[in-house]
Amino acid sequence: MLLLSHPRVGALLALTILLPVGAGAATLQEKIQDSRQKLEHIHENLGQMQAHLAAGQKTQAQLRREINAINQQVVVVQEKLAGIQQQQRLAKSQIADLRAKISALQAELAQQKSILAQQLRAAYTLGGVTPLAVWLQTERPGELGRMSVFYESLAKARSTLISKTQDTAQQILKTKREVQTHETRLAQLARQVGAQEHTLQQQRQHHAALESQLADRIAADKAKISELQANAHILDGLVSRLVVQFHHQEEIARAKAAAAEARRKAEAAAAARRAAAIAARRQAIEQRRLAQGAQAEQRARQVQRAVTAQMQPPTTVVRPPMLAPALPATPIVGHGPYPAPVNGPISARFGAPRVTGGLNWQGIVFQAVAGTPVRAIAPGMVLYAGPLRGYEQIVIVQIAHSLLAIYGHLGATDVHVGEQVSTGRQVGSVGNGGELGNDGLYFEMRNAGHPVNPLYYIHN
Repeated sequence: MLLLSHPRVGALLALTILLPVGAGAATLQEKIQDSRQKLEHIHENLGQMQAHLAAGQKTQAQLRREINAINQQVVVVQEKLAGIQQQQRLAKSQIADLRAKISALQAELAQQKSILAQQLRAAYTLGGVTPLAVWLQTERPGELGRMSVFYESLAKARSTLISKTQDTAQQILKTKREVQTHETRLAQLARQVGAQEHTLQQQRQHHAALESQLADRIAADKAKISELQANAHILDGLVSRLVVQFHHQEEIARAKAAAAEARRKAEAAAAARRAAAIAARRQAIEQRRLAQGAQAEQRARQVQRAVTAQMQPPTTVVRPPMLAPALPATPIVGHGPYPAPVNGPISARFGAPRVTGGLNWQGIVFQAVAGTPVRAIAPGMVLYAGPLRGYEQIVIVQIAHSLLAIYGHLGATDVHVGEQVSTGRQVGSVGNGGELGNDGLYFEMRNAGHPVNPLYYIHN
């Protein structure tokens, strides 16, 4: 019995189908998953019912073959019974002939007995008269021969009649025995054939009852299959509607995310412009300060030369140039919306020339002790995690549609490709030495594949 055929389960399925979108599961995605599981359960039960129906139809076909075989046996038995009945009719005809023969023999026997009785009465009337007495008493000796012949003929006729009467009685007895034998044999055959026919009829009735029950079961299975197919069709429609609603909500979410991303990009661009303006002002101030320092140094050298010229004779002396006084180091600070991946000073600025020559730095370098945790600056999906020539271990996270965060010179990685990471999630740990020369983290940002100043995106 299938679970879905239970009335309570069917009512529950109907209630689930009629529920509004906001009820039941917490989210549309959970509703879709639940509906798909129910649909898979319905299809599984449907497959079981179809297999059960196929088995029933196979059993029904086997029963029909057995019934056909029994019917053929019944036909054979009926033909045999018809043959026996034909034999019975022939035997009855023969018995009737035999009985007619018996009647004729009995009539003949009766006639013979009557004639014999007459002869016996005639002999009794003559009493003890012998042929010799008749010869001695006759007055006509010429008739003596004829009388002797008559008595001899009469004796022979009587003897023949007695023998014939005995034969007739034996024939009657033999014929009666033959009739009885025929009737007994035909009765036995009729009983055997009748019993066989009765057995076959019972088997046929039993198989017919089984076929009727099987037909009822097959009809019930077909009805259940139709019900399951209808439930599956309804649930298919529900899943389709939920998927459409889910896609609609996804589109709305994507539109909101795109708008938020546009606002974030606009804010980042504005922040980048503000940072660029601040950097330009700082650079202008630095250039003015350097120019003022150079002018002051030049005036000091001129004063020194004048004093020296007044105190010493005018001789030519070559002195090494004086170096400019060391300037205080300017801290490198970012003003972006994201936190820094590690806490530490920045030792290499974006765009600055590398010590070893060649290309300029396309990212920034944080000074940090080896083993320091490196954390994601923003949520995103891991695109790559593993070794890369020149960068030791590296992790690349896609933050937005075209924005990538690259964490390089790692000693170890703690994420895998395809993983969704959140802000602050540890992606690896700081490595030691390498191209950097000292322990630290190389951090790079790329927008649409092009390196950009990470200080526009992080604050430290």
